[in-house]
Amino acid sequence: MIIRIEPKDWNMHSVVMFFKKDAPHAEDARIREYLRERGLEPRRQYDTSLEGEDFQVMAFGGCYLGRHMNALAAIQRAAVEREILAEAVPALLASGPDAEARRAAADMPPARMQASIAALIDELHAPENFAVSADGDLAADIDAARAQARFMAIAAQDSVAAAAANSADAPNAAANAVADGGA
Repeated sequence: MIIRIEPKDWNMHSVVMFFKKDAPHAEDARIREYLRERGLEPRRQYDTSLEGEDFQVMAFGGCYLGRHMNALAAIQRAAVEREILAEAVPALLASGPDAEARRAAADMPPARMQASIAALIDELHAPENFAVSADGDLAADIDAARAQARFMAIAAQDSVAAAAANSADAPNAAANAVADGGA
């Protein structure tokens, strides 16, 4: 979602939100939910095309949304932080000092790797893990060794859970085989 603040007469302003139709941003659903939960209705709502992309536009009065802007900004920032972590975590796992963690990450099946990275992102999504770069951009500020250690702990937990699930299924498989006249 893109938020644009437009000045109006008499020290007033409008808050205009642009939601991509074809490729919604990560925060779009949560922003819409926030507005809906609080009964916040746009003054105007319409569709438009900008630079070849289609958007649904919601326009609000600045005073009407004023006390909600910090919450909306926090939702948007959280989505951006998660996107930053989704990009940074695989690089940290591949470049960190722990060779075993690098190997485990490289050898892990894609679906399991995706789940492990999602769990690691959940753990690392905290204000102290971000900093503003020299260019003024928000960036992940996480020690690669720490990320690798947490990844290995998550991978170990997943292995234990998978082993437990497999051993729980084994008696059922044996019972089914006996019932079917096998084993």
